[in-house]
Amino acid sequence: MTRRPLALRRVLAALLIGGACLAGPAQAGDPVKDLVKKVEARYQKTTDLTAEFAQTTSVRGFASAIKSAGRVYLKRPGKLRWDYLEPTLEQIFVENDKVQFYIPEHKQVLNGQLSRMANSQAPLQLLQGIGRLDEHYLVALMPDGARGNGGLPILSLTLPDGGPDQPRIVIEVDAATHYLRRVELHDVNGNVSTFTFSALKANTGLKDELFVFTVPKGVEVITAPTLAAP
Repeated sequence: MTRRPLALRRVLAALLIGGACLAGPAQAGDPVKDLVKKVEARYQKTTDLTAEFAQTTSVRGFASAIKSAGRVYLKRPGKLRWDYLEPTLEQIFVENDKVQFYIPEHKQVLNGQLSRMANSQAPLQLLQGIGRLDEHYLVALMPDGARGNGGLPILSLTLPDGGPDQPRIVIEVDAATHYLRRVELHDVNGNVSTFTFSALKANTGLKDELFVFTVPKGVEVITAPTLAAP
């Protein structure tokens, strides 16, 4: 399996780590409520963010997981750069709805629109700073009551109109910073991509130039496939 089909998963995870506005359907006494408020408060104070990531993707039918690592940069509103450094270089740049995937190994740049490449628009709206996940997801505790390394409850995000086999996002919040420490993307086929983030640095004044990609000479530019109807 090549890494290209996993690119959108990386984008969605990066949007979640940078835009963790998780205000869920909390009621009085809801154990999710306090955690959600703290995460949302942290997000509101974040203008830019840099983090290291480690990724493990378990594909149904494959004996071994696919592992990778790199660095992600975000700047609100609407800017993302995802540098996939191991085992080989691959880069993703997002400017609002515009997405560029640079794959040096294939000597290709894929240009696309994020809004045409995901079934849910929540991550895009979140990156742009105008959306709240409670408008798109149900946020709840894990059925088994699982907690993360810092003792905070692990949360599950699902679509309100989805069935029992719908995609699911599982998130672990860092107890010290209230940024997202771990994101799991579960798809309907049983594949799971796990992203663990570390070395987070917020509000360092990232320059706009960091998010600008110039197509190298001799590299083919093609249109990325559409994964969902416009």
